[in-house]
Amino acid sequence: MELLYVYLLGRQLKRERTYRDPLDPLHVSDEHLLKYYRMPRQEIITLCQELSPHIQRPTRRNHAIPTHTQVLATLRFLGSKSLQGDIADDTGLTQSTVSRIVSHVTHVLYDKGRTEVKMPANDVDINKATTAFSKISGFPRVIGVVDGTHIAIKPPENEYNSYVNNKGFTSLNLQVVCNADQMITGFCVKFPGSAEDEYVWHVCSMRRRFEAGHFKDTYLLGDRGYPLEPFLMTPFDEPATEGERQYNTSHSSTREVMEQTLQTMKSRFRRIHQSSGALQYEPIKCAKIAAACMWLHNRCVQRRIPLPEDVEGDTAVEEDVDDNEVENEDDAPGYETRRDIVEECFP
Repeated sequence: MELLYVYLLGRQLKRERTYRDPLDPLHVSDEHLLKYYRMPRQEIITLCQELSPHIQRPTRRNHAIPTHTQVLATLRFLGSKSLQGDIADDTGLTQSTVSRIVSHVTHVLYDKGRTEVKMPANDVDINKATTAFSKISGFPRVIGVVDGTHIAIKPPENEYNSYVNNKGFTSLNLQVVCNADQMITGFCVKFPGSAEDEYVWHVCSMRRRFEAGHFKDTYLLGDRGYPLEPFLMTPFDEPATEGERQYNTSHSSTREVMEQTLQTMKSRFRRIHQSSGALQYEPIKCAKIAAACMWLHNRCVQRRIPLPEDVEGDTAVEEDVDDNEVENEDDAPGYETRRDIVEECFP
């Protein structure tokens, strides 16, 4: 099947006469593809096969833009700071055509993210997830780490204040859940930057699934910006015993996987990195761009695609947007669960 696809791709390239296509992945080195498009040749071909039914539209034109050109233009956009006009110059397309391509392919990736980015759903997968987390620092029954991360956007003029976060810039607040392997297992991308992590968590669908018992007796780990709940463990504000201090140390070490996940994703897909500046699109398109990057991040992790040399070892961590700390009293939901963890695992 793969050889047939390569053969048909080659024939398609020969038929194209609308413009000289410089984005033929069959004749570009893996190093070049990885640097500019974030994936090597074989992975790009496989991705094109998978996306082609969703990207190619029925048309009467004799010279429809091939799938690989659309995919590569979108990967170039998501993986770099390049303007759409620069991508147009590289592809021989017009800027307006590149804009339509990026919007369409990003929407396809967003849809895949909504359906394919999932929490563990059965006992085997749940046990696998909790076992992987326990190997980090001994914290038991953890199914994921939750946190918020911000991407800078240009907000609608009539809603400017609702997009201003605690650091003073306008953004979307993305709620992300990851596993111990840096795979993203859940996300929510619809809230403006002024929405604090506690609020996003309170109204999100994942919290309702935990309340309904979908994930057994497991829980997420969150920082002090989250409420303490039976299925969401947060640190002790002022640990008073050795067990509480050990709990906090293990909690912090386990949560580091989230920082690594977000750093890897934003380093690979620079479009959502703060160094690229604010996204100049309406919020719904910015949300789709973020979700597309999450799905692509998971694909790169699953397939062990290395980071390009220009971002490998990138230690530039974005400055966190600090939410107000939630005051979790001794009678907070989850207090007894946290106390049991200390007595069981950190005596």
